[in-house]
Amino acid sequence: MISRALLLILTLAASHGTRAEAGIMENLRGWIGLGNKAKIEDQKKSMPRIRIGPFTGGMAVSAQDALRKELLASREFFVAGTDEKIDFAIEGSSIGGRVTGKLRDAKGKELFQRSYAAPGLDENLKALTDDVIYTITGRPGLATSRIVFVCDKTGKRQIYVCDAEGGEVHQVTHDKNGAVSPSLAPDSSMVAFTSYRSGFPIIRLLDLNVGWERGVTDTPGSSFGSAFSPDGTHLAAVMSFIGNPEIFVSDLNTNTAACVSDSIGAPASPSWHPDGKHIVFSNDDGDGPKLFVVEVPQKEGGSSRLFRWRTGYHFCTDPEWSPDGKNIAFTTRKSGEWAVAIKPYPNGGAHILQAGGAQHPSWSPNGHFLTYVQHGELFVQDLRSGNRRALLRGFGRITEPRWMR
Repeated sequence: MISRALLLILTLAASHGTRAEAGIMENLRGWIGLGNKAKIEDQKKSMPRIRIGPFTGGMAVSAQDALRKELLASREFFVAGTDEKIDFAIEGSSIGGRVTGKLRDAKGKELFQRSYAAPGLDENLKALTDDVIYTITGRPGLATSRIVFVCDKTGKRQIYVCDAEGGEVHQVTHDKNGAVSPSLAPDSSMVAFTSYRSGFPIIRLLDLNVGWERGVTDTPGSSFGSAFSPDGTHLAAVMSFIGNPEIFVSDLNTNTAACVSDSIGAPASPSWHPDGKHIVFSNDDGDGPKLFVVEVPQKEGGSSRLFRWRTGYHFCTDPEWSPDGKNIAFTTRKSGEWAVAIKPYPNGGAHILQAGGAQHPSWSPNGHFLTYVQHGELFVQDLRSGNRRALLRGFGRITEPRWMR
């Protein structure tokens, strides 16, 4: 329900024609759409205020409208009207789909000026939006981010990629025996996945830009469950060439691998801390999977320290560290069903974010959202407001989503 006071504000805004009032109404609609119950004035005070325009060039109007849409969708700013006080202003030009953007602060100081020459206007404005968000907030934007996932739409499980809104869906693997356990490189240029084309699980790398594909190591035995390091130069994975499966870290430049765990059981689902020095993974020694953290040696031949990280739940798998390293999301069980939980790291109480069959959580690059699957559908949940929405429905059975980091 919308409060009477809020309806009055909307009515007043709609009854006047100034740009400032139109901007207020546009922001209010965005907040109402999220179900945000915070007071409007508190929202306006807490969010940076940015003004768009003027833009010049043959596609100026289209560029301004599309940029406004991207900035509102980011939920990072209050998009101000002409007569309102601002913290930042973005102006620029657009000719033939190319975009030049210039960001200034309230005093007129130029923060950056950049040009974007991708084939499409929307693609260029998404890149500009993410640069604006990063410059102002220090957090990555989501406009150009990608989510990789597994889906059985073709009858075999294959790897797909979509954007942060669930659009631009592309199938990226066509393995005869299927492909699972994807992981996106930090710059989304490569995807690592587990292939069964040889009859047993082997991790392969696929370059999404030029299409080449290769194995990760030349070692015998199976490998699966990969995760890119924060800088994209290493891959954590489960490998079994020494006998019992263990967590290995592979150097993608040299194709060498080093064991970092010494476990008894079945390790799975490694995830890197953003500092690149720790890995969390699940391990099942026969009593259900638990979570463990291992320190990654920073020098060749260095020793690693492994310890169990207690969550308060007996069944824990699919862990993933948040982008700031302060929380870990994981899959557990509640009342006999899968559930997604979050626990502060290293200490703090865990809580269930979504029960009723939710699993495979993955953080957005800015840490504000969590994507997961529930009954084969892909969802994203805003961790600030608690609201969630479906990104993909009726697209086969979806599993194992991973957001680029």
